[in-house]
Amino acid sequence: MSLQADAANFVSEVVKSGKKGQQITLTFSVEGLPAGSNPVVGVFDKQGKIVGRTEWLSNNASPAFQKKFVFMHANSTPLTFSVYNASDAVSVADYLGGVSSDLKNLCGNGGKNDVTEGAITFHFSAETPKKGEKAKKEEKKVDPAEAAAARKKLVAKCDKEGGKKAQDLAGMRDLGGVSYFHVSIDEPKADWELLEACMKAMNAPCPEDADERRGGADEIGKVLMSFKDEYLALYMHVPSNLEACNIDEWFAACVEGYEVQRLEAPENYIKAQINANPDKNVFPIKVKDDCINNGYKFLCSKSLVRPDDDDEDDMVFGDDDFMM
Repeated sequence: MSLQADAANFVSEVVKSGKKGQQITLTFSVEGLPAGSNPVVGVFDKQGKIVGRTEWLSNNASPAFQKKFVFMHANSTPLTFSVYNASDAVSVADYLGGVSSDLKNLCGNGGKNDVTEGAITFHFSAETPKKGEKAKKEEKKVDPAEAAAARKKLVAKCDKEGGKKAQDLAGMRDLGGVSYFHVSIDEPKADWELLEACMKAMNAPCPEDADERRGGADEIGKVLMSFKDEYLALYMHVPSNLEACNIDEWFAACVEGYEVQRLEAPENYIKAQINANPDKNVFPIKVKDDCINNGYKFLCSKSLVRPDDDDEDDMVFGDDDFMM
């Protein structure tokens, strides 16, 4: 009578084979053993030296064998997989049979190989990393203090970008009388905390005697747009002093034709995002351009900006609206 050696297969630790140290995980079971066998396996090289074995935990009274399999070393030379019937100890008298092969051959045929010698059949499954697949690098532990410092630095950069952009808007308003802008903002990369820092910096007062002028756009209508692969973020602000433009109408015009995830925001603000959907040809970088064009057409229809075909990419307005 024969049986599968195991209801659960023998599974090896990762084996490194050959000069380049190719990684292999070997799983196998044994067929053709007498009923009631308690199989353990040893692997021997061509000199008869043991190079792999079933893992066991033992004490002086009785060894306890496990199905985990350990290789001490491996290469492409012929290997003999010998199976024994475990008792209190394992000796030559417990030998049941074995097969010979090598890891190179076992990796062939998609890693699925049956090797039979006499009454014994080993069913092997050798798994190797796919061609071109890089081994996963051990995740580098991040020092919390370093991470906090890096985040603080990034927030500062966004604060600076927002403050500088605000001064640009304020200058354009003063020269041309335009109070509504679509602003492409780069540094936040659609991170809402960083976008919040940009908006806060834009709306901060700018002292007349400041060495570096920033902010001063708190009375200007604007929609900040920032994107990453996953979504386009839109952050709109229409202050109470601008009664000629309804924030909901402007926003609806910007996002026309797209499914929008609207987020909570305080009065006079709208926070929303449009998620990428490649199946529907929705890509954030393209959506940003559409939202800018849609919003600009709306502002033109309300005579809040003057129509012009030569639009800026970052801030949409007509060149004739202000002389620079």
